[in-house]
Amino acid sequence: MYIPLKAIAAITILFIAVFSCPRLVAEEYDITLPESAAFGGKFVRISYTGEAIEFIVHHSTEPSIRLSAPFLLSQIEYLYLPASSTPYSLVAKSQYPLLFRASDVGVEVVDETRLLKADINQVTQWKEENWVEDAAKFHQQPSCVVKKKMLNDLLEQNRLEEILAPSEQPQVSAFSDQCGIYPVFAAEAYFRLMNFEEASRGFKHTQSQSWMSSAPPYDVAYVNLMRGFSDILRGDERADMHTIYEGWEFLQYAKSLIEAHQLNELLPELHNARATYFRVTGDLVAAADELDTAIAVSRAFEKYNHVASYLNNLAVLHRALGNLAAAQRTYSQSIQLARMSNDALALTIQHDNLASTYIELGDLPAAARYFSYSVDINIQMGRDAYTAEALLGLADVALAQGNAGLADTYLNQAQPIITPTSFRESSQYHTLRSAFYAETKQPDKAKQAAALAFEQLAALSDTRHKMNVLFTLARSAIAIQEVEMAEVYLQSALVYIKPKHPHLIEYYELKNALFLQHAKPLTESQKATVENNFTAALSLVNEVENTLSIYRLGPTFKNKVRLLIDSYVEYLLADNGNTSAQKVLEVMDNYQSSMLRKSRQFYSQYGQDIALEENNTTAEMEVNLLSVGESNLAAQAQIDISLEKRDALRAHGRQVSLDVDRTHVYQFERLIDKLQQHEALVRLIDLPKHTHLIVGTKQGWRRFSIGKTMRDKLHQQEGVVTGIKADELLPLEYFKSQSISKLIVVSDHLTHTIAFSALPMPDNATHVIDHFEVVRAFSVLDYFNPVPSSATQGSHIAVFANPRFNSPASGISNKATLTWRKAMPPLVFSEREASSIQQHFSHASVVTALGAQANSDVLMSDEFGHAKLLHIATHGFYDPEYPGIVGLVTSDAATRRYLPGFVSLTQLLSRPFSADLVVLSGCDTLRGEIWLSEGQNSLSRGMLAQGAGSVLGTLWKVPDRATATFMEHFYASLATTHNASRALQIAKQKMKRNPRFRSPRYWGAFVLTVAHQKAEAIKF
Repeated sequence: MYIPLKAIAAITILFIAVFSCPRLVAEEYDITLPESAAFGGKFVRISYTGEAIEFIVHHSTEPSIRLSAPFLLSQIEYLYLPASSTPYSLVAKSQYPLLFRASDVGVEVVDETRLLKADINQVTQWKEENWVEDAAKFHQQPSCVVKKKMLNDLLEQNRLEEILAPSEQPQVSAFSDQCGIYPVFAAEAYFRLMNFEEASRGFKHTQSQSWMSSAPPYDVAYVNLMRGFSDILRGDERADMHTIYEGWEFLQYAKSLIEAHQLNELLPELHNARATYFRVTGDLVAAADELDTAIAVSRAFEKYNHVASYLNNLAVLHRALGNLAAAQRTYSQSIQLARMSNDALALTIQHDNLASTYIELGDLPAAARYFSYSVDINIQMGRDAYTAEALLGLADVALAQGNAGLADTYLNQAQPIITPTSFRESSQYHTLRSAFYAETKQPDKAKQAAALAFEQLAALSDTRHKMNVLFTLARSAIAIQEVEMAEVYLQSALVYIKPKHPHLIEYYELKNALFLQHAKPLTESQKATVENNFTAALSLVNEVENTLSIYRLGPTFKNKVRLLIDSYVEYLLADNGNTSAQKVLEVMDNYQSSMLRKSRQFYSQYGQDIALEENNTTAEMEVNLLSVGESNLAAQAQIDISLEKRDALRAHGRQVSLDVDRTHVYQFERLIDKLQQHEALVRLIDLPKHTHLIVGTKQGWRRFSIGKTMRDKLHQQEGVVTGIKADELLPLEYFKSQSISKLIVVSDHLTHTIAFSALPMPDNATHVIDHFEVVRAFSVLDYFNPVPSSATQGSHIAVFANPRFNSPASGISNKATLTWRKAMPPLVFSEREASSIQQHFSHASVVTALGAQANSDVLMSDEFGHAKLLHIATHGFYDPEYPGIVGLVTSDAATRRYLPGFVSLTQLLSRPFSADLVVLSGCDTLRGEIWLSEGQNSLSRGMLAQGAGSVLGTLWKVPDRATATFMEHFYASLATTHNASRALQIAKQKMKRNPRFRSPRYWGAFVLTVAHQKAEAIKF
């Protein structure tokens, strides 16, 4: 939701002098005082026309009294003159000729010079003492300046209902005719409340007043600006282009006055209003330019509450342009500034906007939290319309999480408070109701709700909202097999999708879903349509990904691409012939390759202090999560604030790619020739309905089926897959017939958690590792086609081992960090790993960091990041209850740059690691949150993403002594074979021959993942 400016109008009414640039030279005008007031002891009432700058009261024996009066729309001022034995004289200063009249009003009027500087509490007290129900008597008392002060304070406190309740406060409406200012404040209050109909009426009424003909340029420019802004927003609500264009004319007139009279203080809101016009008329680039100007001018004036509103609006444009990550960061900046000004109304809108962005980014828990924050604030403020919108957001999240019951609860809470004229909320309600009924198998009710939502579509002006409604309705129609209506919804959506916009990807995915779910067998014409849809969508994916950083589009974009590819692969695999296998691999692995190549980038150090602050803020936030969990809402709210701060800082960042070539698309025709005679490619494809296995050898490609029983075993286990035998998953007889002795495994989704080398063979006496060398690759294509990298690499070995966890001289002050570190046992045997490396690579330069020296600063240093071989022997952190946080435990010694005690994956992704081999000799370093698009977001994958050639990680917790023994075998073999994959096989076989470590528990967890084939070779 766009935020029209909440505070500028009120502030400029009262505090113009703060903003004013040099103007015309002011002239002085003598004002004749009445004889009865010449010697003071009286209040003097001054009536005037025009714009006064200052009143000066001169006295022969006393210092002059100066009263600034840059108060717009006020034609009456009151001055109190103390009793004196000598007469006063009065002078007014102004740029323009004025007509003054001074009169004696007695001694009963309160001293207003004090009230002009009073706070809201003092003004409230004065009102209680002096305002009376007798409107006629009140009419004679306070001046327009004091009344304006009171109204402005109400605006600043967001006590808008008090301004708009004259029946309860007759003293407010009593002076509207005399001062001519109440309609302006009422209009401003309505504008803040987003009642643009009434706001427009109020500004229109002000325009019609007779005094406007002689008002100064500022007044005229301001009223026309706000009238135009209100009309544009009113027209946007009603999809009334005539009203929108009429508003633009008022803006143009205001612009001419602002430029002619150098009214620079009105420039920010002028640019904001113009940005709104360009947004609603579809020119988003022009809108962004206008907002950039508004932000720059507001920063110059140090009006950061205005900057917060403008940043929110800029984030809205980022979302509309498909730049979700930028939208998230910009919203975070906006919220940080809005918190400083304590603007609850703006915060609720910004929370809703950020929550909606999190939905699109795929972070549903964060979206739910921000919608909940918004609901809480809106209930406290009694704003039903905004409460309804946030409740609908929560229902949307609940449906996305598969919790239809919770979605129903939120929808029931929202329905009674949705007003008949709230077309956006009403259409969203019926859309979500349709999705709920489709999910709960109530097709008749789903159709009824969809029809109501579709009827209201014409009343919506936001094309993004229209597309979301239509896509949701189409998905619901497909679910209840209403194919014709789904086609209608998709064709309607296509009207609003701009060429080459990422929304087209979802459109093509849904179009294919129509055929693939409800039109079997497909006709030749339908097959051609599916092929054309996919070809067009994939072409768009490649174009978007090759011109934008993939992380600017966010996980939801990648997930939608994966859904598109999955549906197409299911279609291809419906053909039982082996010819489709090559096509499947070409589709899947070009996609998988692009995931790796696009992720091989890092945030440049765009200012050491900002970069460091961002990293430390992130680390502190993540270690807090390790202790509080998701159930502690108060702590989670503080963590969200830290996240906002991090994202606000990151908005200044720039991503730098490590890859020289990120755009190449490879073909599979000659790929099979690159295999050795003894090698087999094993490609697992885990789709929503089926799991497939494709094997490539020198003899060509073959498909093997994975039965339902095996698939159920894979999907019923949440952790590492266990309890299966090698022949249930792998074609062992085929491998034997081809004399295969090496398996290159490319896994997918849940199959990442299979410990292939530890699978028992049919003889129950041996394991896969006894018969096959096993290495994992991120994609088939990248294994045979090295990824060129621009990362700097040294020729030394770096060893990070046995960090100090719980010393008395700890440099950690964060209690959350200290809490979970207490359970960490020391890794005394990890120093044996360091000794083993020095022993077997004595000819190489080895840099070590042990004990207290194994701290965060060292791990994140260039010396360790640029090592040729990097060995890290410390605890890895992974909690299945909160899989999004993974990291490495470091020493508790005090550090100069990075927070001591913990380095998270988020921090590791902020710098490149260029080692040929990274050994993560800790627990669970191959575990992490499972992403639909890319698999497990683990430390091992993170190292590959940051430039490492290969990573040796673990699937589960391995005892310290066993790990040290394993590493001795591994490095001894690596020193002689110079091949990491072969060394890994030898080390596991040696562990098996030791009765103490025979169980796969001690050796099966270690998995080597390589970015490309050449990375297996390690030479010094």
